[in-house]
Amino acid sequence: MMRLALPLLLLLGATAGAQGGARRVAVVPIQALSGDMTSRSGPRLTERLMSEIRGTGGLLLVTPPLDEPPPDRLALARAAVKTAEAQRQQRDFAGAERSLDKALEDFAALAASLSQGQELADVYALRAAILYAQGKDEEASRALMFALTLAPGRTPSLAATSPLFAQTVSRVRAALREQPRGSIRFASAPSGVAVTLDGQPVETAPVRVTGVPPGLHLWRTVLPSGEVTGGLVEVASGREAVVTIQPPGEGPSAVLSAALAGNRLDTAAVDAAGALGRALGADLLLFGTVSLSEKTGLVFDSFVLAPDTRSPRRLPRVTLDAELLDAGPRLRGLTSALASQGAQAGEPAALPAVPASQEKPEPRLLQTEYPVVERPDAPAPPAAPAPSRTPLTPRKPLVRP
Repeated sequence: MMRLALPLLLLLGATAGAQGGARRVAVVPIQALSGDMTSRSGPRLTERLMSEIRGTGGLLLVTPPLDEPPPDRLALARAAVKTAEAQRQQRDFAGAERSLDKALEDFAALAASLSQGQELADVYALRAAILYAQGKDEEASRALMFALTLAPGRTPSLAATSPLFAQTVSRVRAALREQPRGSIRFASAPSGVAVTLDGQPVETAPVRVTGVPPGLHLWRTVLPSGEVTGGLVEVASGREAVVTIQPPGEGPSAVLSAALAGNRLDTAAVDAAGALGRALGADLLLFGTVSLSEKTGLVFDSFVLAPDTRSPRRLPRVTLDAELLDAGPRLRGLTSALASQGAQAGEPAALPAVPASQEKPEPRLLQTEYPVVERPDAPAPPAAPAPSRTPLTPRKPLVRP
C-alpha cells in the first residue's frame, strides 16, 4: 500500500456511492514559482480552493486515514551517539563505530532541521577519535576534516579532553588550509529562494559560492510554501559541487511537485500524477502553479487529469490579488466547471507544457564568496623570559662550633 505524506497532499471528494455518483477529486498543493512571493501563497491558495470545492455541489470532502507519527529520528541519533561514547569508554571501538554510522545516517536525513553544524561536527570528531584508536588514520583524518568544515572556526569539544587529540586537530586544520578550495552551485525550483551555508546567508538561488573549503558543508533554505529543506554537500579541492533545491518528499507526489515548482509538466510528471490519483481512488486530480504578475498580483494556472488517462487538460487561467481577497468568486467558476464537465473541463494540454508564462526573465546566476571567515589560531603564549643576571650563590650553611 502506498504511503502518502499528508503535508504534501490534500484529498477532496467522496466515494462514488456517497451521494449520487459525486466526483472524487484529489488536489495536489499548488506550487509557487518564485521565492519572492507573498509568504505561503501556494498553501493559502490551496486552502481557498479546498473551501470552494467543499461548497460546490457534486464535489465532496474525504480525508485519508491518519498515519502513525514517525519516530523522533533526532532523538534516535542522539541516543546512538551516547551509546558510542559508552562503547568507546569500554574500548569497544568497533561497536562504537557501528553506532556512530547509524547516528550519522539519521543526522544526514535530518539535515534540514539543523540550522547550525556544531552538533554534527562533534559527532564526526568522536568518529575520528574512534577511528584513530583502531589505527584507521586515513578515515579518521577525513572524519576530522568534516568536523572542522561543518563548524568552521570552532575547535571540537573533544579536543579539550586530550592534548594529543588537540594536536591532531591543529595538524589537520593546518593541512586543510593548504588545500585548494572548491565551489558550490545552488540551482532551485522554484528560483529565488534564500540559501544559508554553514549557518550564514549566501544570496538567493541560482547562486555559485566560491572559495569553499574542501570537506562537508550544511545548507538550508525555506521554500515559498513554508517548507524547510536542506542537506549536506561534500566539496572537493578545485571542483564544483551542484545542489538542486526542490520541494522535499518522495514518491509520485514529490515527482509531480518538483516538476511544477520548476514550471514544467512533462510525461514523467503526468505519469506520477496518474499513479497518485489511482492510489487515491480519485476520479480527477487537480494541480497547478501560482506565479507573480506585475499587472494583477497572482496568476493561478491549473490542470485536471483523469488518473486512468495520460491526457491532462488546462483549465482557464485565474488572476487573483496578492492577498486572495477576490479568490472566492474567481475559483468558484473553476470548481463549477469541474462539477459539471469533469475530465472534459478546460482544453487539451500538449506535453511538455509550461504551466505559467513567466513575465519576468529567468534569474541570472549570482556569484558570491564563502561567507564564513575563519579566525586564525590564537598565538601560543610567550615563553617565560630568561633571567637577566646570574643567580646569587647560595649561602653556606652555618656550622655550630
